[in-house]
Amino acid sequence: MSFYKIITKTLPLVSLLLLQVLYPVILCADSIYPAIKFLRMEDPGFKQAVDDINRYYKAEITGDQIPPLILFAYTAKRDETLFSVSARFNLPYETIALLNGIRSPESFAAPIELLIPNRPGIFISLEPRNDLERLIKSWRSPAVSGSIEITVQTGGQKKDFLFLSGERFHNIERSFFLNVLFRFPLPKGVITSGYGSRVSPFSHEQHFHHGVDIAAPIGTEVYAAASGIVTEGGQDAALGNYIVISHTGNFSTIYGHLSESYVIAGHKVQSGAIIGTVGSTGLSTGPHLHFEIRNSGKSWDPSDMLSIKEP
Repeated sequence: MSFYKIITKTLPLVSLLLLQVLYPVILCADSIYPAIKFLRMEDPGFKQAVDDINRYYKAEITGDQIPPLILFAYTAKRDETLFSVSARFNLPYETIALLNGIRSPESFAAPIELLIPNRPGIFISLEPRNDLERLIKSWRSPAVSGSIEITVQTGGQKKDFLFLSGERFHNIERSFFLNVLFRFPLPKGVITSGYGSRVSPFSHEQHFHHGVDIAAPIGTEVYAAASGIVTEGGQDAALGNYIVISHTGNFSTIYGHLSESYVIAGHKVQSGAIIGTVGSTGLSTGPHLHFEIRNSGKSWDPSDMLSIKEP
């Protein structure tokens, strides 16, 4: 009965015993969850999962009782993608992605071991481990009516979630997951310094670099990485000529060391709008753009949120 551990916080013992009768499936040798070997109706685990999911969608219309939350174990094959797997189960791709810590479609590298729930919804990690999980948690209340607390065990580790049945990505979350929320801020450039701890070229001491430096010739056009409103602009001792743009979802982007700035506070800009040009103002060792992405004031690694390759 160990594979029913995920619902012990929400179901009484008698219900758990009943589940053993309702879900007589074979367990994976290395998993505590019911096994799905193939995405075909001949596979008992797959059939149970799909039947439950269809019952859920029907219950949304009829008001009938929905199946209790159960997780299944499935190893995606090499020719499968997140989208093909989610389509076979008739589940939103975000449901599978959030449960399995998948940050973006590109991070789905089959073969990959997956947990598959028997109903759609959003899994909120109570201890976020990546930027997507932090974003999901940042604006969703933990006191949502009907939410379910579950503890998932996979890969020898436990992870606590809050499950919001039937919930979907917000538009910002979907854009973030699909890597279309922020565009590359230059027409061309080379990343010369990444996000994280580094030795300052000026003080020669260790410090944290809150953005990425993109080298490009002086005068190269700088684009707004997303639509928003200019909230700051001016001169800074370190950033030189800089611009800050605020975006939906408590995001903001910072552009530093500019040669020229074409916008001022209060201007509304569209994604891809030209807001200035590359320079070498402030503390700079050469012409480049210092680019940051922040959420509620906290810096996030831009390499997780946009392609750092040339567009």
